[in-house]
Amino acid sequence: MKKIIQIIIGNVLMAFAISTLILDNSIVVGGVSGISTVFHFYTGISVSLCVGIINIALFIIGFCFLGKAFAMKTLVSTFLFPILLEFFNQQPYLHGLLNDQLLICILGGFLLGLGIGLVLKAGGSTGGFDILALIVEKYFKIPVTLLVNGIDAAILVLQISFHSAPEIVYGIMTILITAYMMNYLLSSGKGCVQVLVMSKEIERMKTMILNDMDAGVTLLDGKSGFYGNETEVVLTILPYRKFPDLKDKIKEIDEKAFIIVSHVEEVSGNGFTYSKEMREVLS
Repeated sequence: MKKIIQIIIGNVLMAFAISTLILDNSIVVGGVSGISTVFHFYTGISVSLCVGIINIALFIIGFCFLGKAFAMKTLVSTFLFPILLEFFNQQPYLHGLLNDQLLICILGGFLLGLGIGLVLKAGGSTGGFDILALIVEKYFKIPVTLLVNGIDAAILVLQISFHSAPEIVYGIMTILITAYMMNYLLSSGKGCVQVLVMSKEIERMKTMILNDMDAGVTLLDGKSGFYGNETEVVLTILPYRKFPDLKDKIKEIDEKAFIIVSHVEEVSGNGFTYSKEMREVLS
């Protein structure tokens, strides 16, 4: 329930920022909202309706190619976000509150990044074009970040024809602030998270990380400083988006497990920059 509430709050912040700040001031935006503004400009269909149609279509595609588990993570955002967006669009007293474009850009990016971060931190997904990027990454091994940035860049280009230069610049600034805020909330940046786990259930921890998290495991020899007991320590490195799920699974196995989490700026080599098939060959 706590995670569901967090996902709902995240969607409220996202819809509020896009409706009352970004779109209300004609600032360009990426993702589904951005492509929906393009359709709205050329067809007159409301942005919230376009968002709903595209989100549902992408949800069905994600369900077919990425499976039921991923679809369930995007379920709330897929249907809740367009409803909230239309709700805020219909509240005239929430529009036109600010006149400073720079302030709108900063506040909009901050709220949007905070909303996305809350959804991801709760183990959910905002869906959208991330679904297409994950599908392409799954089958063609092209990095998700590269694909998402490429899609956003293409959507920004499509909006150039009906936006002024300042609106485009402010839009780019908003996207950068959104990314910074989201990364700050998740403590991810461009790197990964390194997790050290000390527990009496080492074998179960190792099996869970290898099978459920699809991450590598290194077992280190350790010794308790207080009791002097010999022990093993599990070391794993994985993307930040997997960390909330890993933490929950660790607690399910051993509530008293001692966990150390640290940021890793860059990871490369077997297990990260090689495909799964190549890792098996190298091993």
